[in-house]
Amino acid sequence: MDIIDTILTNTYTIQDMRHRMRILKSNLENTLFGKVQTEILSSDDTIWLSSLTLSFINYFTKDNIYSSFKNIEAELKKLKILIIYLSFEPEQEQIENIGKWLRTNLTEIKLFDIKLDPSLLGGIALVKNGVYKDYSLKSKIQEQGEMILVEFKKYIR
Repeated sequence: MDIIDTILTNTYTIQDMRHRMRILKSNLENTLFGKVQTEILSSDDTIWLSSLTLSFINYFTKDNIYSSFKNIEAELKKLKILIIYLSFEPEQEQIENIGKWLRTNLTEIKLFDIKLDPSLLGGIALVKNGVYKDYSLKSKIQEQGEMILVEFKKYIR
């Protein structure tokens, strides 16, 4: 059983990963040590926790929980993250669709991070391996700015 793959099954963004790691750890501490869980879980969180198999949960013991989480966090830091700049905040269904598409078409990408850039027009910008690429209409307008101005000037007279 690969712990990272299990956690990543339907976790697509870095924010979701951090959140799920926190609630998983809290839930396991509650189960193993009887600690009181102070965070109120959403229905999505409860569904996610209940989707984890018994063998996954039983992997964690009082003796290995903290070292296991340390190892998981170290492995997560090694993952390649794609940064996606959007001009709007996507809904959960859109995030899931993006995540599924990325995993199908860019197999080395396991997680992505969404950043908002309201200046983008009709498209997205991406950062992969530290390289920024702007695929928005804004960048196309900037690239063709001189030609667009020349064409507009023809009609101004």
